Amino acid sequence: MVNESRVLWREWCEEAFAEAKAQDKPVLLGISAVWCHWCHVMDRGIPGDPVHTGVYNNPQIADYINTHFIPIRVDNDQRPDINARYNMGGWPTTCFLTPDGDVIYGATYLAPAQMRQLLPRVVEVWRNEREEILRQLKGHAEDTKRKARELASASRPSPASLVANYQSVLNDVAGAIIRNFDPKHGGLGNGQKFPMSDAWELLLAIYDKTGEKRLLDMVVQTLIAMGTRGMYDLVAGGWFRYSTTPDWSVPHFEKMLEDHARLMPVYLHTVQLCRVAGRQDDATTLTNVVHASLNYLTSTLLHDEAGLTYFAGSQDADEEYYLLSRDERAKRAAPFIDWRLYADWNALMISALLQAAVVLDRPTYGDLAARIWRTLVERCVNDDGSVVHSLISKDGAMAHAGLRGQLGDQAALAKAGLELAQFHPELAADALAVARRVIGFAMRELRAPEGNFYDLPANPNAQGMLRVRIQPIFDNCTLAEALLVMSYWADEPDWRQVAQASLAAFGDEYKRYREHAAPYALAVMRAAQPPDEVVIVGRGDAVAPFIRAAHGRYSAWRVVRVLDPDYDADAIARRGYPVNRLPVAFVCRGTACSAPIYAAEDLAAASV
Repeated sequence: MVNESRVLWREWCEEAFAEAKAQDKPVLLGISAVWCHWCHVMDRGIPGDPVHTGVYNNPQIADYINTHFIPIRVDNDQRPDINARYNMGGWPTTCFLTPDGDVIYGATYLAPAQMRQLLPRVVEVWRNEREEILRQLKGHAEDTKRKARELASASRPSPASLVANYQSVLNDVAGAIIRNFDPKHGGLGNGQKFPMSDAWELLLAIYDKTGEKRLLDMVVQTLIAMGTRGMYDLVAGGWFRYSTTPDWSVPHFEKMLEDHARLMPVYLHTVQLCRVAGRQDDATTLTNVVHASLNYLTSTLLHDEAGLTYFAGSQDADEEYYLLSRDERAKRAAPFIDWRLYADWNALMISALLQAAVVLDRPTYGDLAARIWRTLVERCVNDDGSVVHSLISKDGAMAHAGLRGQLGDQAALAKAGLELAQFHPELAADALAVARRVIGFAMRELRAPEGNFYDLPANPNAQGMLRVRIQPIFDNCTLAEALLVMSYWADEPDWRQVAQASLAAFGDEYKRYREHAAPYALAVMRAAQPPDEVVIVGRGDAVAPFIRAAHGRYSAWRVVRVLDPDYDADAIARRGYPVNRLPVAFVCRGTACSAPIYAAEDLAAASV
């Protein structure tokens, strides 16, 4: 991708901040992303637009920045830790910092006229009002420390009370989703539309339990509107991150692997429920959306060769490109593709592919998931269990980009490994061992006194606000879910207690997220009750039809485990399962189990 910026951007590093201190200059921090349209507008403008002519390609503005500031550019996807602390409410973020990395002022997109006015004002303030700025920053830091102490000492719901009152969490969050539902167009609210994949997953879970038809109707309406309007008419294979109109018809193009990976399981789960409900037309429409997504991903973003299989991070092109026909596109230069390997997004794709293999009856997707897993383990998991956030092509090889040990990556890798073990029993032992290493790192380096987890390991040499350790609620939810699966799958109940404690730490905070707290509600629901546990006893290929049957029907909370008599004799004996006729399956919840099931077709319809 051509970068038309004239600004002499530095990377985020100690040397850049040292330069700012030595020259007594403020820092201009720009946070952008490959997929961010308005980030590119700041770099190069919009042709023919008299207002949005470009900021960083303007010779006068760029020269002023290069002279009076130390400019630092950060890619949101490569450095989510920096984005989490400095983002001003969207992309691009334009943030002015002291040489110590504290915020003087921040905004998002700025047009050239706005930037011309702002730059000299920041310089003036830094030169003439520095003492007041530093005094305010010191006061803010003291307030932050005081609030942190208050938060640490505040009473929170205990894990036991969280479990006992989980239904109130579900009611709070589901109620917010239902109140904000747009009955005309689907989605939440009547303004900008975001995918909100976990919100629809929560409604599916409640529908499966209660049979309340309107919940399934809401999900189906939203997914069809989002998929058919945004995918077939405009984007031709890729989901957009959000729409700028209530009817989903004008997408904001942020074609990220993350969106596909999060949305695809929701579509597949809805297909499963529609099939059971006799809504075949809806199931077919939703299935077509998933096929289009997978066709786009595998034909555009997939890198698949011996020893290196992964999906690239994202794709970028001007909006005009996506409005062209296929023949017209063929005459244009191909869009830019960010060929970095992002560990967390590829881990999410493993889960999506495993489910697609069953629901779409395409075993090759399961094989692809296994190849991606091997790449992640070999390239991204260090001996100490820390996960490398991203890899970048350098000198013909994939090199670590530097960031490692992030909670989001640790959680996503652990969860992906435990899910892979439930679909591919031949990989289960290795996947469980990797998950233990990854979780072990989180327990050693990221565990907070409150029982939840920080987003990064402590670093006394960190620059600016990276010195502040934060505890992100949604990454904690992902790790809690991995811990819960570990607890049941490995017969180790202590992990469930760790998961419950990490969720209890957010027992009051989740309320301020309202409908956005759906990931928390789902995690709490699973922490509060045992899963639908499917145990299959058998050897080799004979268990494959049972595995497909176990995953073929929707369940909001399920764990599938294969016990091989040659390797798992102790677990089989401890549970008292018969081995005189194999393969055999049992569906259990808690201590209650079904009668032995000897046919895969019977397992598909079985319940406790």
